[in-house]
Amino acid sequence: MRLEISSWTHHLNQLIYSYFYYCEKEDLELKIIFNNKVAFNGAVLFLEGKEIFFDYSDDSRFIDFPENFDYYFKRSLLVTNIIKNVYPLNFNVPMAYKSVSLTLKLSRDLLLYKPNRTEVIRALDRFSIFTNSSHSVLDIRHYPKKNEDTGGNVIFHTRLWDPNNHPDADEKERRRLQNDFRINACRIIKKNFTNSSVGLFSDDLSRNMAPDILLSCKDSNKKIYFDKLKNYNIGIADDGLKDTPGWKIGEYLLFGKSVITTPLSISLENFKENINYGKLSTRSAFSELPDKIEYLLKDKKYLEVGNNNLEWSNEYLHPKNYIKRVLSIIGDNN
Repeated sequence: MRLEISSWTHHLNQLIYSYFYYCEKEDLELKIIFNNKVAFNGAVLFLEGKEIFFDYSDDSRFIDFPENFDYYFKRSLLVTNIIKNVYPLNFNVPMAYKSVSLTLKLSRDLLLYKPNRTEVIRALDRFSIFTNSSHSVLDIRHYPKKNEDTGGNVIFHTRLWDPNNHPDADEKERRRLQNDFRINACRIIKKNFTNSSVGLFSDDLSRNMAPDILLSCKDSNKKIYFDKLKNYNIGIADDGLKDTPGWKIGEYLLFGKSVITTPLSISLENFKENINYGKLSTRSAFSELPDKIEYLLKDKKYLEVGNNNLEWSNEYLHPKNYIKRVLSIIGDNN
């Protein structure tokens, strides 16, 4: 078994560290090979004569041709794009596992390849001194093992995207709608739930559009955010780039949080409305948030949903089962 990548990007961390985890637990040799022919944000796993492609693009479009591989696993997979050998990757999560140990096992060509510099530094930044997203902070061993009741409080930390920074008219409108939802979602939650933590990361755009709901500078630090996330029960999410789920939902699930989100347009395995998440009716339905939150607060429903999500994420996102799931799909089709 070997994994080939053309560059080490943060999109690939979930796969790379899950592969490392699997090799360590199964006492296998770790083989991560540099191959500049592999598509950006993609990876190829070679296993017993099979070629398995992993597509971690934010976009719902394929970054390679599924027919070129025996199996094609894709993040942001639309239901309409499911064909014979294509399978969903569910949610992408910024996670790590023994990052320094992994780095010491990588080849010189991977470590010294200039585009990999950011992730290499993050992986070696054990004490989160040099970067804002040290892999040690993302180590799966630090994630909660159980769901704690913190009173049903709500969290939604988000950012705005400037429509004027993109030339495409459709993307401009998508960003406008996204910004409108995020601003109004923060305001309506803040108004109705005093024990909430909501707001926008501070930049020129957010300071101009919504100075009343800016987060402090320290809230942009991943370690501080993760420490805070442990003390909340309900997480709010919406579509990220390309109208597909961002990384926030996966974080919520691994932390055992109950989730309220805008409609999900991608293929997900056994991730069910009212069991794993509450769904708003439209991309712009921020006014529905108070009722959705109150539903979860009644009889502490948020604890039940949070426990469901901890179980679901352990099965579908955690490195202990991530590669095993892929192998089971391959085994079922042989």
